[in-house]
Amino acid sequence: MHESLTIQNARVTDDQGEEQLVTVQLKHGRIAGIVPSGPAEAPSTALLDADGAWLHPGFIDAHVHLVLSGMTLSMLDLVDVTSREMFEQRIAQRHAELKDDEWLLADGWLEPDWGGQLPEQSWLAAAGNRPAVCWKRDHHAMLVNQPVLDLINAAEREDPPGGEIVRGPDGAPTGLLLEAAAWQLVMPCIPVPSAAARQALTLEATRILARHGVVAINSMEYANDVLDVLEPIREQLAVRTMITMLDRVLPIDEPLGRLQAMPSDERLGLIGCKAFLDGTFGSQTAAMLEPWSSDPNGGRGMLVELAERGELNQWIERVVEAELSPSMHAIGDRAARLALDASDHAEAHARKIGAARPWIRIEHCQAVHPADIPRFTDRVASMQPLHVADDGRVARERLGPERMNHFFPFRPLEDAKSILAFGSDWPIAEPDVIRAIAIAVSGRMPDGTDILGRHTIDVSSALNAYTHDARRAIQLPPVDLQPQDPADLVLLDQNPLTANYEDSPPAVVTTIMDGAITYDARMSETDA
Repeated sequence: MHESLTIQNARVTDDQGEEQLVTVQLKHGRIAGIVPSGPAEAPSTALLDADGAWLHPGFIDAHVHLVLSGMTLSMLDLVDVTSREMFEQRIAQRHAELKDDEWLLADGWLEPDWGGQLPEQSWLAAAGNRPAVCWKRDHHAMLVNQPVLDLINAAEREDPPGGEIVRGPDGAPTGLLLEAAAWQLVMPCIPVPSAAARQALTLEATRILARHGVVAINSMEYANDVLDVLEPIREQLAVRTMITMLDRVLPIDEPLGRLQAMPSDERLGLIGCKAFLDGTFGSQTAAMLEPWSSDPNGGRGMLVELAERGELNQWIERVVEAELSPSMHAIGDRAARLALDASDHAEAHARKIGAARPWIRIEHCQAVHPADIPRFTDRVASMQPLHVADDGRVARERLGPERMNHFFPFRPLEDAKSILAFGSDWPIAEPDVIRAIAIAVSGRMPDGTDILGRHTIDVSSALNAYTHDARRAIQLPPVDLQPQDPADLVLLDQNPLTANYEDSPPAVVTTIMDGAITYDARMSETDA
């Protein structure tokens, strides 16, 4: 942190709506003062000339998987693959680059990118006998080759609860594994890099976040990763990192106790615990009240883990007793209703034991039945606008036109006084705040198709969901550009309230976290 940083020539809008240039003094990680810019004065230590860039509270990403995002930076990137031929070429190239004993790990494929055909293990033939694991973009499904199937004995094994080993007409595994079949069977087999390697990748991930104007995140992490990777580098992280614990197998006391023993502050702190209730939209495993329109067998997705085992209320009681924020992954409308029922139970349990009302967070909310919208009042709807870009391509086919009013209900949730907290779910989607705002405001897909209709919100609301309300959601003090506010700021090249986010979006010029410059477009990363 800088002892003192002076920002000169920053542009703001005053109370009368007039633009003015201001000088901002930052001291000890706080805003010490904001005054109209006058003749340049020699600052005490460091000077930043904003050169007319717009001053705004720094962005918050309310849903990230930071350590995993770092890990994917070392994986084969399949995000831009648009054909089987291209997929196989990438596999062959990476196979040739690896040492004999290394696994081939890839990330980011999505079948709508090449027309909808689901891949199967023959797509990985170029990897030979090398174990190969290719995560789907949503990380709720993976494609593996025969060496991995043999390792987990997939041919003889039954599907785990809340998961599926996808099989062909002959009963043989195709190489696709869904939900718990991927997490529980394969993940424990994948070699884990050293803590030092993961720390280096994680720091690079925080620098990427800073380039997007992000100053703080809520990261979903396992206790071991927090203690082995994040805690040793807490002072080097380029973003404030509030942790929601992913360990969720009951009892959770042991991993929770280890995290509660860790020093917790506004640079790295524990704020909650997370449970998964269902799968994803893209893999058609999200739990729905009515069958998927695209499923000829009438499938409604699946409940997973605590929800599938009927243990959700027991889990949420333990989180409330620990005075932490319960966070529930709920993508389908059935899962959203179950999360709301669990929220009611959590609040009743808090009253029973004399605890404070829990800060309920429901993650994703990609399909919500209109009858359940009022139940979100004063509860956090933690949503990721960039998921619209991926799942919007199949939404009408999978939901049918009559249920499109369930899809990403930004405006109805806002009208119901829900607390909208936006994020990316990185590495599932890029942490690109500006592009996400464009989708939430326009409702349009990258190809121009209007997918959200009347569910869009205005620019002010979208910015609020990435700043003020997102800070509330992850339990950080507000930044209203007032003295003594945390010095978590972003400078943009346009007025963020009036910019055209689709045609000429604003760009991040500088990011400042805790009074220190974490990114400046005018400097190299080594200088920032």
